[in-house]
This record gives sequence, structure tokens and C-alpha cells, in this order.
Amino acid sequence: MASPWVNDALSHAQSAFSSKINTDILEVGGGSRTHIPLQGARYTVLDISKEQLEKNRDAAERILGDAQTIDYGDRRFDACVFWDVLEHLESPRAALLRAHDTLSPGGLVFVKGPILSSAKGIFTDLTPWWSHVLFYRYVLRQKNAGKPGYAPFRVEHAAEASHSEIAGTLKELGMDIVFVGEYVSTQVHALKSRIPPLYWLYEAFGLLLRTTSAGRIGGRETEFLIVAKCLRSQLPPNSI
Repeated sequence: MASPWVNDALSHAQSAFSSKINTDILEVGGGSRTHIPLQGARYTVLDISKEQLEKNRDAAERILGDAQTIDYGDRRFDACVFWDVLEHLESPRAALLRAHDTLSPGGLVFVKGPILSSAKGIFTDLTPWWSHVLFYRYVLRQKNAGKPGYAPFRVEHAAEASHSEIAGTLKELGMDIVFVGEYVSTQVHALKSRIPPLYWLYEAFGLLLRTTSAGRIGGRETEFLIVAKCLRSQLPPNSI
């Protein structure tokens, strides 16, 4: 069963590209599979992990490279997707700028990631990576967690990766924010169903954060999805 953020992203993609015969989609940090499975779309996947790219069966083209420094050349796309990737970068803004320049007029940018100010986001930032590996292995039951090419991946949690900063960057680029959604992650649901005592400790942590910050941090919603539309009427000069 698809998660609600996948359903929301797919709904926007289907609506935007329903009349288009061939839809070219760039997945930045796309990893081992597509997150917006649009029928008939052609996927170009960029990732810094060779192991992830080799496992990707959705990609028509695979690019091994860094999203912050990559030169896409004359490639053009109808949509750019950043799915749980910007929080892993030192400069999320640089990755957004480079991908944005590849967008066709009317193209969409999809950004899904963690809400850094949520209880989960703060807890993740405060705890060591090895504890995340244990969570993935013994709570989410992913036996390869932490091995090369497998989640969880180390996070930077740069301020530029917050959903407010990402929305601001997209607006600066002249894009229209057409959708913002906030959700509770599958990890939290898994913790609640499999280890209730730890879940209630997590809930207590969130309550403490919300109480001491007057609700500014520690929220229950842990994930966001932003969909933005490119408003420019023509491609950048280097594409002509």
C-alpha cells in the first residue's frame, strides 16, 4: 500500500502530465527505485552511490555524480524529484538550483523530506548513526540496513533542508508552490506497533519539546511534501 505522500505526489504528476505522451523525470538522489511511478514516464536517476544505481530497475539513464556539482548538460526534464535526499547534502540549495535549470516550462519540482523541527527530526539529529542502523534492522526489520547502498544514510540536516527554506528557495527561482503536505512517517507507526514502550518515550520527548518551546518544535508530523511549478515561459539561454 502506497504511503499518503506518494499518493499525493502521484496525483499531482498524473494531473500535470495526463495529456503528455512522453514524460521525462529526473530523480535526484533517486537511489534504488522510483518514488513517483508514473505510467509511461522515462526516468533519469542521479545518485552518488554506485550500489544504489545498480539496483535501480526504473531508470532509463543512470548518472553517477554529486547533485550539488553535477553538470546536466543539455538534458531537459518535465519534473525533478528530490525524495529524502536534501537532508543528506551540505548544500541543498545548490542541488535545487542545478536541477531547476533543467526544467521545461510548466515543469514540476517534487521535494519530500523530514521536518527537521519535528520530534523525530530533532531526535535523529541528536542520536548517533549506529543507533539509526539498529532501528532499521530491528524495528523496521531491514537486515541490510547500514551496509553500502542501503538505508539509513548519514544526514547533514543543513538548515537549507528545512521545508520552509526549500519553499523559499523555490519561490526565489520563480516557482509557484502548488502543494504542501505534512505527514507522520512509517517509522513512527512501526515503532508504535512493534515496541510500544519506546513509542511512548518518543511521544513524551515530543511533548517535552512542544511544551518548552511553546509549540515551535517537537511536532508530531515528521515528513513534508512540496510540489512547485516552473512559471517561466522559455528555457534558460544555455538550452537554446
